Amino acid sequence: MICPRTSILEPPLVARSGHTLHVLAICRISTVNQDHRSLADQEASYRAWLDAHTDIPYEMEVVASQGSGEQLDRADYLRAIELVNSGQFDLVISEDLGRICRRVHAYIFCETCEDADTRLIAINDHVDTGRDDWRLSSFFAVMRHESYNRDTAQRIRRSHRNRFMQGGVFQHLIYGYIKPHANANDADVTKDPVAERVYEEWFRKLEDGASFAEVADWLNDRGIPTGPASTATRWTGPYVGRVTRNPILKGVRVRNRVMAKRVNSTGRRKAVKAPPEELLERECPHLAFIEPERYDRVIRMLDERNAKYRRGRKSGHDSRLGQPKKRTRWPGQHVQCGICGRLFVYGGHGQTNRLMCSGAREHKCWNGVTIDGPFAARAGSSAVFDAIANLPDCEPELMRLVEEEAAQFDATNRGQLDEINRKLLQLDRPIGNVVAAIREMGGNSSLSDELSRLEDEKRQLLLQRDKVDQQPKPIALPPIHELRRLAHDSVAELAIESPEFGRAMQRLIPRLEVFPYRLIDGGHVELRARIDVDLASFVPAAELCPSVHNAVRTTLWVDLFKPPQREKHRPEVVQLIAAGHSFKQASQRLGITSTAAQRAGKLQRLMDARGIADPFQPVHEPPRDYTKLSRHRHSRYQFAPLPGYPNW
Repeated sequence: MICPRTSILEPPLVARSGHTLHVLAICRISTVNQDHRSLADQEASYRAWLDAHTDIPYEMEVVASQGSGEQLDRADYLRAIELVNSGQFDLVISEDLGRICRRVHAYIFCETCEDADTRLIAINDHVDTGRDDWRLSSFFAVMRHESYNRDTAQRIRRSHRNRFMQGGVFQHLIYGYIKPHANANDADVTKDPVAERVYEEWFRKLEDGASFAEVADWLNDRGIPTGPASTATRWTGPYVGRVTRNPILKGVRVRNRVMAKRVNSTGRRKAVKAPPEELLERECPHLAFIEPERYDRVIRMLDERNAKYRRGRKSGHDSRLGQPKKRTRWPGQHVQCGICGRLFVYGGHGQTNRLMCSGAREHKCWNGVTIDGPFAARAGSSAVFDAIANLPDCEPELMRLVEEEAAQFDATNRGQLDEINRKLLQLDRPIGNVVAAIREMGGNSSLSDELSRLEDEKRQLLLQRDKVDQQPKPIALPPIHELRRLAHDSVAELAIESPEFGRAMQRLIPRLEVFPYRLIDGGHVELRARIDVDLASFVPAAELCPSVHNAVRTTLWVDLFKPPQREKHRPEVVQLIAAGHSFKQASQRLGITSTAAQRAGKLQRLMDARGIADPFQPVHEPPRDYTKLSRHRHSRYQFAPLPGYPNW
């Protein structure tokens, strides 16, 4: 259906290109409970509004999403800002500012549009940056949306508190409870008779010193379901701990132990401990599996037993309190296990500064070797900058290849533009002939349809030409010494423990994998890192010239451990023995024991017999004579590498 044009805006909409209005439409729904068809409804309303308020042909790009408007790190919101800053849109349209984002950031988005010379219209808020009064309108719209949000949240909170005290809001059903229907009160909930024996044995095991993981194994062996509140099919130690600490097991329902607090910088919510006055408790004796006295005694025992694993025991406060889990010290969240492909995380074997494969922690990988995080950060960064400093200048042949790729890209662009311009010139004559025929013959539906078809074809060609013009242009590859300086400056003033240093290193190192190695004469299994160093991120439009990566990329191997004494001093011992010294004399000169010198000599003889220069050899499976790697012997172990691994 064609919507009749009801009015022309004042000031009217204007197309930069002079022929087509480029429109960015923002559609959003808040929760998964909302109908996704609403996004299509919003888009349809925008098209109807444009048909009613302008006669300029338009092309609409839609940014549609589902998410909270308060979240400022949403991919769709960041993409909308990027598209506005690109300068290719004439108009941003939305039902209201709340569809874009919330709070003062909606006002800032309006200013971003104004800076990019892009008009923004929020239909229901009567905000139009093409008018002089848009600031006052947008300011009141922002205040109104924030006030509505706060009032709605308070009404929901009040209702939930009252319903809880009346026995309602019975959510997150754990194992052992039967809820007859979705709206049932706690008086309607009953206990599963089978769960009586399960929880009795569960708590008996904890009293006897069993860990949560051992209880989880026992539950899995007997096929006990995880309960309605869990999406997992198997019990785990952490989940057993959460269920154990749920006071419903002693017949007490609790609400508001934690509350959601908005992080203003991102708009997201985080869980924090609620003030004591917010806590709600409701006695439900008929739901108790464990006597209250026994339950409290077991929880006190568990708290005391696990107190040694808590952070902040020495300083008195948790150093990670309030920090996102992914905001960690480098190389945390960057090191990949070469065996299973999963990331290494801090906390290996209960040591806060050691990194361990997350797959090994979950018994999905046998590589349980840990690395010292601070030592790995120093060794890795030092090796990377040594490699950058020694990176050779680009060979003339490679420079010629890069220049050819850039020239080929330019030639392709020019060819596309010439072809589009040729087609535009060819269209001018038939368009002129049809216009002349319409003037001569008057209104004719066939001629009008033909004119519309030709104008639409011309509009599509103009759009193609705009896109080709806006493509980034590759530039000449900077000298290697300039790239070295840029890489050095990116981290020169940053502390090695800072998140900014980690982000800079991830920019320099697109891939960091670790593999287990061991000396040929035995001893500990250690980890060696394969590091890819790439300076292409400092070259503008490098993605347009694949050869750039070959010119400024290198791979190096770094030991993330201190070598044992026999290997550390092996070259000096071999040199002294060759000069006629005895092992005892060599040990005295090097300040080591005679036994260490003899073992260094033995290691060299083994290397000579095998004809190898590196005494460390890769470990492809857990050594049978090395008991420290025993994750694969656990009943929960099931090797489950990610696709493409092991990556040797």
